[in-house]
Amino acid sequence: MDFLNTIFTFPTVVFTTLLLVVIGFWFIVLLGFADIDMFEGDVEIEADGSDSLFQMGFGGVPLTISISLVILISWVISFYSHQLFEYVLGEGVVFYLLGAAVMFGCFVLSIPLTAILVKPLRRFFESKETASKNEFIGLECVIATSRVTGNFGQAKVQFQGTEQLIEVRCEEENEFKIGDSGLLIEHDELRNSYVVVVKPW
Repeated sequence: MDFLNTIFTFPTVVFTTLLLVVIGFWFIVLLGFADIDMFEGDVEIEADGSDSLFQMGFGGVPLTISISLVILISWVISFYSHQLFEYVLGEGVVFYLLGAAVMFGCFVLSIPLTAILVKPLRRFFESKETASKNEFIGLECVIATSRVTGNFGQAKVQFQGTEQLIEVRCEEENEFKIGDSGLLIEHDELRNSYVVVVKPW
């Protein structure tokens, strides 16, 4: 009962709810009604000094896995923090204020821990035949984000029978939108991305 009381009490109940949603999603994936990478093209998170979420330590695995790990780790930290520090949370408004602080702290702490766990998982999502950077040049791609700029953009490219998600850049804004086709003409080693242009045909 103490376990149930903790997971369904603020602030842990917030992560419990999210965890139930995650479990439901993976159940749907197992049944074949959803794809593991279904949200890849919808992410447009940009941070100061970085191009996208995939360059903040979460690259190389589907976004659904990273989000699931963040929620799971946040839930575990919140559960034990709740049990250890329940006596100092107080009551009333103080309880919710301190609980909100604990919840935020759990979320922040879960991000670097998730980045650490993601690293060994990357090899499971790499293609059996990894293409060299130059082998993508000259291939067509399909834009997977709602826009492509000089600092942001992703596209899907077919190579040796597999579909790969790559970082793309275009100096001319408003040239592309999600679903458009483009042509990869150059690889930028510094930013580890490809220059994409509108197909000439």
